[in-house]
Amino acid sequence: MTKRLISLGLLIFLGLTLGTASSEALVRMFVPLSDFFWQWDPVIGMRLIPGKQGRSVKPGLYDVFVRVNSAGFRDRDHAVEKAPEKRRVALIGDSVVEALQVPFEDSITSVIQRNLEKSGTRSEVINFGVSGAGTAREYLTVREYALKFKPDLVLLFFVGNDFGDNTRELKGLSDIPYPQTTGDGDLVLDESGHPRFTAFEDQKSRFAGVTNPLRNYSKVYRLVRETVDTLPPVDQLWGSVFAKNTVAAAANAAAEANLGLYEIYRRQPKREWLKAFRVTQQLLVALRNLTAENHAKFAVVMVPAAWEVYPDRWREVLDLTPGMHGADVDVEIPSRNLNQYLSNNGVRVIDLLPEFRARAKDASPLYLHGDGHWTVGGHDFAAAVISREVEKILGSRP
Repeated sequence: MTKRLISLGLLIFLGLTLGTASSEALVRMFVPLSDFFWQWDPVIGMRLIPGKQGRSVKPGLYDVFVRVNSAGFRDRDHAVEKAPEKRRVALIGDSVVEALQVPFEDSITSVIQRNLEKSGTRSEVINFGVSGAGTAREYLTVREYALKFKPDLVLLFFVGNDFGDNTRELKGLSDIPYPQTTGDGDLVLDESGHPRFTAFEDQKSRFAGVTNPLRNYSKVYRLVRETVDTLPPVDQLWGSVFAKNTVAAAANAAAEANLGLYEIYRRQPKREWLKAFRVTQQLLVALRNLTAENHAKFAVVMVPAAWEVYPDRWREVLDLTPGMHGADVDVEIPSRNLNQYLSNNGVRVIDLLPEFRARAKDASPLYLHGDGHWTVGGHDFAAAVISREVEKILGSRP
C-alpha cells in the first residue's frame, strides 16, 4: 500500500512537472511577453535590476532587447569620474526616458549623445530614467544617483501624470517615498533647506519567496498576471451596470467623477489636485536649487501627451472617458500653468508641445498608438529639439 501511494505521488509530481514545463515552453514559443526588469530600491522605491537582460514586448507595437547597466538604469556603463574635456548631461524622468519601447540606440539618450557630438560638443549623456517615477522620486534619483557622476546639466523630463505621482493621497502606494508636506501642500524642509521625505519599506507579501522567482523567470506566471492586471476594477464594472442616465445626474457625475490622470485638465481642480500641483511646483524649484548647489545647470523638458499634440487623440479621450462628458476641461491648462510658474521662478523650460504640434502635421506618428510612448521618430525629433537647447545652455566648449 505504501509503495503504491509513493508511486502515485511520484506520478502526480512528474505529471505536474511535465505539464508546467510544457506550458512554460509553449508560452515562451508562441506568446510574446516582456521580461520583468524591476526590483525594490531602498532610495526611490523601484529601479531596474542591475545587469538584467531581456525583452520588452507589446504585441503589434514593439519587441525590443533591453540591457540594464551595473548602476540599475537602461544605459551603457559610465565611469563615475568624468573626463575633463567632456560635458555630462543627466537625463531624469519616467518611462519616457527609460525608453523600453525602442532600441537603445534609437532612444532619447543615444540620439542626444550623437547630436551633441556632431555639433562639436564633447559630451556624455547618461540615462537615469525609471518607469513610474514622479517628481519626488526623481528628486531622490538626482540626489542619490545622478549627482555622483557630477553632471554639468540635469534635464528633468516632466510628463503630466507626474502631478498625481507626488502625493500619497493620489498615488496610493505605500512602498515608495513621498515629500513631507504641510496641510496646505507646502514642502517640509530640513535644516539645510532640502525637502524631507516619508519613510517607506518594501511591502513584501508572505508569498514573496515564491512569487518573486515566478515573476522574474516564469512566462506563464507573467501571462496570468498581465491578464489579471488588464481587467477593470470591480467598482468600475459595477458602475457601468448601474450608470446614471438623467441629465441632472450626468451633470453631477461630470463634476464629481474621478477622471484619473485626466483630472489635471479641469479648469477648477479638486482640492487634492491643487495640493499635488503645489507640491510638484515646489519640488521642481527644489531640484533647480539642488543642482545649482552641486555646480550643475538645470532645465525642465515639458513632454506633451499624445492627446495634447493630436486633436483626434483628444477627441478619443473625451469620447472614451465617461466622466469627461460635460466636465469643464482644457487640454492646455496644466502645461500652460506649470510653464508660467517655472518661468516666474527662474527655472529653464524646454517646452516640446509647440514643436511637436507643428511636426505632427507633416511627419509620421510621433507616438505609439494605444501606448502613448514615443516612436523611434518621436525620440529622434524630441532629441533634435532638446539638443539645440542643450547647446545653448552649455555652449560648444567645456
